[in-house]
Amino acid sequence: MIDATTPGRFRKLLGAFLAAAAVLVAVPFFFAALLVTAGATGNAILSYAAAALIASLIATVGARRGSIRAGVRAGLSLAMAAGLSWAWFGAPITGTAMPGSAAVRYWDLPTGSRIAYVRMADKVTHPEPVIMVHGGPGAPSSGNDEFAPHLVAAGFAVYDYQQVGSGRSSRLETSEYTVARHVADLEAIRQKLAVPAMVLVGSSWGGQLTAEYLAAHPGKVAKAIVASPGAMSGDSFGDGSPAPGGQDQSRQPAAHRRFAATFFLGQVGGLRAAATLMSDRTADALYQQFVGSLNMSSGCGAAAEVHARPAGYGLWANIATLRSAAKTADPRPKLRHDETPLLVLRAQCDYLDWEVTRDYRDTFPRAVMQTIDGAGHTVLADRPDETGAAAVAFLTGKALPDKPYLAAEEPWS
Repeated sequence: MIDATTPGRFRKLLGAFLAAAAVLVAVPFFFAALLVTAGATGNAILSYAAAALIASLIATVGARRGSIRAGVRAGLSLAMAAGLSWAWFGAPITGTAMPGSAAVRYWDLPTGSRIAYVRMADKVTHPEPVIMVHGGPGAPSSGNDEFAPHLVAAGFAVYDYQQVGSGRSSRLETSEYTVARHVADLEAIRQKLAVPAMVLVGSSWGGQLTAEYLAAHPGKVAKAIVASPGAMSGDSFGDGSPAPGGQDQSRQPAAHRRFAATFFLGQVGGLRAAATLMSDRTADALYQQFVGSLNMSSGCGAAAEVHARPAGYGLWANIATLRSAAKTADPRPKLRHDETPLLVLRAQCDYLDWEVTRDYRDTFPRAVMQTIDGAGHTVLADRPDETGAAAVAFLTGKALPDKPYLAAEEPWS
């Protein structure tokens, strides 16, 4: 039954609905304004002020300016937006810094990078220094403490350096983290060491960086080793089917939503905004926490162990360098004529596609591959004695422990 009060009740309900809708709609507008302003200005205070103003204007649409209702609506929208913003960008998270060591030294490079490194040497009998090129990008704790001593015992001076943007090395503006910068740093390190050529041992992304350096500076590497290397180009992947160790990787972003959201924001062009709103310490801890949850040897059971807790990670260096790598010219046309001897190490349970690793063997004219059973992506740490013996034999010109693997198909398929 409709009486004289029904239209009034309906208007009140409609008004309440529209007010609630305005409060809720103001929240995404808050974030849009926040990210756009942070990306444009790099100023967090200004960004939050602009976002608060936009959200307040939207939340109070239809309400009389200066009224209690307008104040309540603006307050509710700002409270929700501030809470969500704090949960994403502001809430601190505990990370692990690189452990202190008196052995850490620094190079101040002409590129502008201040690079932390550790030199390991005993009786040096080989003129070419070995440079350990870690993965990530931005992940300097590689767990190679048991691998490197094999090279030291064989008479090599080994330099384990932390790439710019990670560990104790200097941080840059996000736009400066490029493949070209990392390559330039490596060349500056060679010049600091005053050697005509060096040996590079690249793990994961470090393998990709090794390939980029070889393409940019031919003749400056005596020999190179890549272990579970990253893809040299976007078309070096296989048919899209997961590698034996890849199943665990694809499930983890859903369990680390804050990391996943920040990584996604950075990848789609919001890196400057993310770096403005989130501290380096928090971002690096998110990256560390995510990597620490990954089973790098999924598919090999307990055969491969975790040898080092992630530490010293650099998320902004990771995101920016990966974006740069996606735009970098394919190095393979140059590398197909590169005569640098290359040892390629492929682990049974590497989460990267088989074709990624095989591409190194098939691109370099003087490449040989050794396959490692029961190991994962961190193959140097998983099998330090086996990979150490292969590395020493390769670098000293002796016969490899196993016959080179020549087939197109992976041996464990």
